[in-house]
Amino acid sequence: MNFREIKSVLWLILILNWIVAASKILLGVLTGTISILSDGIHSFFDGTTNIVGIIGIKFAEKPADTDHPYGHRKYEAIASQIILFFLIIAGWEIVKNIFEKISESVTIHPNIVPIAFAILTCCLLIDIFVARYEYKKGIELKSTILKADALHTKSHYITTGAVILGALLIKIGLPTIIDPIIASFVVVFIGKLAFNIFKETSSVLSDKALVDIRKIKKIVESVNGVNSCHQIRTRGDEDHIFLDIHIIVDPNLFLKKVHAICHQIEDEVEKEIPEIKDIMIHPEPS
Repeated sequence: MNFREIKSVLWLILILNWIVAASKILLGVLTGTISILSDGIHSFFDGTTNIVGIIGIKFAEKPADTDHPYGHRKYEAIASQIILFFLIIAGWEIVKNIFEKISESVTIHPNIVPIAFAILTCCLLIDIFVARYEYKKGIELKSTILKADALHTKSHYITTGAVILGALLIKIGLPTIIDPIIASFVVVFIGKLAFNIFKETSSVLSDKALVDIRKIKKIVESVNGVNSCHQIRTRGDEDHIFLDIHIIVDPNLFLKKVHAICHQIEDEVEKEIPEIKDIMIHPEPS
């Protein structure tokens, strides 16, 4: 895996995301439109996910050491939990702004000028470019981080599109209550993002099983010399899985032959399930 190129892509995407975020936040403040402001905050946290990716790749480059015999990959999940905390705070701040806006909607009207629509359209086009470019590079570089982040960026097709729709509705004279309604729609997507981060990071930190043991059992027991297998355990993340397994072999086999069987098991498992990078095999006599 080309870690240097993956980091370069993440830095480029980070800059573009924060350009989009700054444009939306500034526009939201100047026009008094909280749906635009909340979508800008959403874009800002897109940038933080890029930082998490950069940190994750940086630690992924470090080999296992005495203090971290299984490597440093869980630091990415820990960093994601920190981002989750700030994301929840941002969502709460938007919710408070929504209630304030509802109470003031009779007297305060967002000042949406034509240039606002041009800026939002440019932001939408950048989001489309970012998602397609990042996903393409993710496939090219076989990077799970890039592909996952690209799929998340696609959520802006809906949120930014909804914000543009809300701005248009206000511009043509609909009640300003449309603004907090659209902002609420954005909050729902932020909540969904927070839940997905919590779900993914919790599975890594709690060592959730990642592969169907029946699939592993079928592969292992097809190797000549293996009578059966049990105590199949997997953990890690989707891009780097650790596997522990016990195999039953003929007690009369020489150690050299058992060692060769273990190597063949490793080759077959890694060929069929390339996400499994580290395999610990415990041979036992039948």
